[in-house]
Amino acid sequence: MSEYASRPAGEADRALVPPPDSPERAEALRVGEALLTDDGQVTDTPQAKTIAIELLARRMQTPTAELVLAAMGLTVGSDLAAHLGSPQHILVPHNARYPSLGVDVRHVDDLDADDTRGAPAGAARMDTLEAELLVRMVAVSELMGAWSYGSNNNVRVLALQEAAAEEFGITDALEWRLDPKTASAVRMELDYNRGALRHFLRTQHEMTQEVLAARGITEVIAYRALSWPEGAEQPLWVNPDNVGTVVQTRERPLSSWSADRQVVADWLEQRTGHGVIVASRQRAQDVLSLPTTGMGYLGQKEWVALPGDHRVTLDGIVSHLAPPDPETQTAAAGISLGAPALSTTASAAPVPAQASPGERADRWRPLAVTEQLDPADPLDAQILGILAGTEPAPPWWPQDEAGYVLAQRDLDFLGVNPIQIKWLVTGEAPMGMTPQLYAQFSAQMLNALEHDGISASEVDIRIKGSGSEFYAGIHKALPREEAFTSDLRALQRLHTWFGEDDNRPVSRPFDAMWRLGLEAEPSDFDLDINSTAIVQAAREHWRANQSHRYSGDFMGGHGYLDKPTVLSTLPALADWVDTWEARLGRPMSLGVFESSGPFDATQLGRALSSHFKETDWIIHSPDRPEAWRTPRPRLAPAPTTVQRAPGEVHLSQPDAWAAYSDAELGALQERSLRAAAEAREREPELEHQHSALRTAFDKHDGGPVVAQLRAQGAAPETVERAKNAALEDIAYAQQTMVETRDAGTAAAARGQAISSELQRRAALPPQQREVEELARRQIRAAQPTAAPPTAARPAEQQPPGRGQSL
Repeated sequence: MSEYASRPAGEADRALVPPPDSPERAEALRVGEALLTDDGQVTDTPQAKTIAIELLARRMQTPTAELVLAAMGLTVGSDLAAHLGSPQHILVPHNARYPSLGVDVRHVDDLDADDTRGAPAGAARMDTLEAELLVRMVAVSELMGAWSYGSNNNVRVLALQEAAAEEFGITDALEWRLDPKTASAVRMELDYNRGALRHFLRTQHEMTQEVLAARGITEVIAYRALSWPEGAEQPLWVNPDNVGTVVQTRERPLSSWSADRQVVADWLEQRTGHGVIVASRQRAQDVLSLPTTGMGYLGQKEWVALPGDHRVTLDGIVSHLAPPDPETQTAAAGISLGAPALSTTASAAPVPAQASPGERADRWRPLAVTEQLDPADPLDAQILGILAGTEPAPPWWPQDEAGYVLAQRDLDFLGVNPIQIKWLVTGEAPMGMTPQLYAQFSAQMLNALEHDGISASEVDIRIKGSGSEFYAGIHKALPREEAFTSDLRALQRLHTWFGEDDNRPVSRPFDAMWRLGLEAEPSDFDLDINSTAIVQAAREHWRANQSHRYSGDFMGGHGYLDKPTVLSTLPALADWVDTWEARLGRPMSLGVFESSGPFDATQLGRALSSHFKETDWIIHSPDRPEAWRTPRPRLAPAPTTVQRAPGEVHLSQPDAWAAYSDAELGALQERSLRAAAEAREREPELEHQHSALRTAFDKHDGGPVVAQLRAQGAAPETVERAKNAALEDIAYAQQTMVETRDAGTAAAARGQAISSELQRRAALPPQQREVEELARRQIRAAQPTAAPPTAARPAEQQPPGRGQSL
């Protein structure tokens, strides 16, 4: 049974609220006002919010990083989490009196060295507990802001409504119809932040129940206004004959109620159409939060409640309300996402999305690639062999996260020219481009950003998704037959592609949903543009031009900056987007983050995360300027040439394996796999060593040796030499880490390739095996003596920096 149960049956006949102007109503108002103001000690809304924010920030057990992710918005970005604990970064509050209103993350080098006043008021270094509490308060403030804007008027508050239903087991709440785009955004918010949102609500409920219990309050009387635009569907009980009677009306999982009927009546006067006032006698356990324990606006004597048993007294009806006063109506009053599902038929029908003319399917005409692979080129020949099934797929060949390997039938159905796969694995061009266009695309994007005032040193640009991987992440599954019950044409296309074969991708390949007819757009170019400078410029633009919108929409709970804000902040980039969408015939998806990049959700134990990875397709970064000019192939390194002992065969290329017996190849495979395993075991140790050196350098501005020399008053040149030596140590540790990883990857690839060769041999008919054995003896006779085949081992770990920094 849900913890959220209805009243006992014996209470069903009790009068829900006393008559108007009765002493009991007056007493209920007195009790409510005392509760909301803590007996007059809390006098205004900012004071109440400050109390609630700090209490929640301290009491919530949600990890700070997870709380930041759930609160992404105008004042919360990924830098808050990425730099938490860093002695090199400082939090600077926008308002020293109310620091939860927002902070800027500043590097210590960015502070004015000539400012004799020191750090700004309220500033806190990010490796202090004070800074962590401040980050938590800013995040809690952002979450609370979603409710203050409206109970159903933004994506985050709609996600909070769903989280409340889950957390408190509410199964009979009023449903809300949403257009597909908004519904998808709500699902994404929950996918990323469900745990944090539920804990945010649960903590408020716990604190509120403690306050109510301490006062001995078991129930309260509250009022609520409901309004409908002219011509909108209304509940059947909205009838003048029902005034003063108890009616059954479903409520949302969360709704605002006021202790003062006059406040509700005044609010209703600012609405158009038709409205009613309802009164409710609420159980204490149904009150979720007060202005001093969480969501709730003190200025309107408001608390937030769960729906109870949905019984209310119809306390008044107002019809044909006057037009709103623009000076008193809030911005939120004009915003509406979705509508209540007041009937079963309405519940089943979502609000249709409004498609703009630019979203017509005929807008998109992907680039036609006419170049062809050259069978005389070794790599081209290998790709043709893989597609023909005459060669095994190597590790670098595109495959989804479930291990499905790209096949010729996939390219045929998707309309992909095989040469695009070559460009993909060599890093010459992502899917949907040629190398020549990719170079122009990248250079012109940087030029556009420079024109918008964003320096190349302030931005990191990467391609994510199927454009750089061919397959989308595992969270975007390729639909199966059961999903096509209402779309027979799409089902027929799926059968054309796979027939009855169950061996198919789990993740969506490039352009798959478009080719199946399930989406009106081909796969987009999914660009991650990481720049705190852009986000700061966008914040200023938002504050100047978007004050009517909910601030949390600035950057959603997954960290993506609002696209219209990006394009209006960066007009040259907007022109670049228009130009290249037309030129390539594909939409452009811009994911703009702060310089720390997308939040690393693996810190929270999540498999799905789009944070910076070494395997990312980098167009440009401060560390790799104009990286598109020097692409990094994804091809596995060729086996290493080794010295040989008498009587053994030389291994230089995979095709030389024809000279080796099965036993020799088996021994080489074993050594390769062992070398790969050793590299994997050593990687964490080397990563830790590199991180420790880096941390020590940052902590002591050069490392402990430098700190000691400074303390001893050493000459500046001596200190500088020690500092350079510490940097060499860090570089050496990083090089060792990378070389070990590369050697392990090469060994694993070699082991897999040998395994494929041994499997091929095992499947040969006896006569063919005899032919290959004869050829093997002839090759051995023609070759000079050689060393035994051996797998390169990862480089032995050296003392970091020759002992200079530790």
